[in-house]
Amino acid sequence: MSNNLYSLATSNRAKVAIGVDSKLPSAEMVINSALFARREGYAEPVLISDGKISDVLSPGGIVGNEIPLIIDKTPERTFVELLKEGAVDVAVRGNLGSRILIPLLRSEFKCKNLCRVTILDVGGRLVMLAPVGIEEGDSLEDLLTIARHCMWLAVKLGIPYKIAVLSGGRIEDKGRSKKVDRMLSTSALLTRTLRKKGMDAENFGIELERGVDGDATLLLAPDGILGNIIFRSLVLVANVESFGAYAAALPRVYIDTSRAKASYLLPIILASALSK
Repeated sequence: MSNNLYSLATSNRAKVAIGVDSKLPSAEMVINSALFARREGYAEPVLISDGKISDVLSPGGIVGNEIPLIIDKTPERTFVELLKEGAVDVAVRGNLGSRILIPLLRSEFKCKNLCRVTILDVGGRLVMLAPVGIEEGDSLEDLLTIARHCMWLAVKLGIPYKIAVLSGGRIEDKGRSKKVDRMLSTSALLTRTLRKKGMDAENFGIELERGVDGDATLLLAPDGILGNIIFRSLVLVANVESFGAYAAALPRVYIDTSRAKASYLLPIILASALSK
């Protein structure tokens, strides 16, 4: 099913803003990913950086004579303005730091919770994981909001919608600790509420592996901290492919990325695929 994203990206060939922190070694990875995305016809990248990003820059400000480059002392603000004003179709964080960029996105779009959802390629099958922002998913209402956004995203991705609600222990572990009991109680309530709202949800407790084997298309973590740990375990340790994290609550398409990634191609493809 992941092939559908490549097809959509090629069809849309969206204008994608991509952030580049020139001080980091990963700047070269961002540039190479942008060049490959353009040459393969997935997107029309526009790089936003705080300075000259490599020796391949021409005097005209074009990377490899192919990609426009915008240099600004505050690249995060320029990045957000381009997205908000529609000067670009979509945006990918690239290797810009989140400390400045994320608060700017929240402020400019008047959005308290970005509802970031990462899209994983698990054996050729698209699986969503949320929440993955460490400050997101702290309440039952937050998790319900994320689930509603993911239902729309599943339709956009062309996949069925089946939720695996995750928790802090197996269902039969109740009584082993007060913390586990609280988490199991919350996940049980969340599962019941999701079902009442017409969503296909099952409580898998801590058994993430059963959720994946059971064809779940959304792994709903207890909160953003645990979701981020799951993401890092799967993607940065076990090498599961990630298309980045879609900010589902924003009115414009923004894809968040991890600066630990070796390539930024898949987030660019996802952004272009979701552009229409």
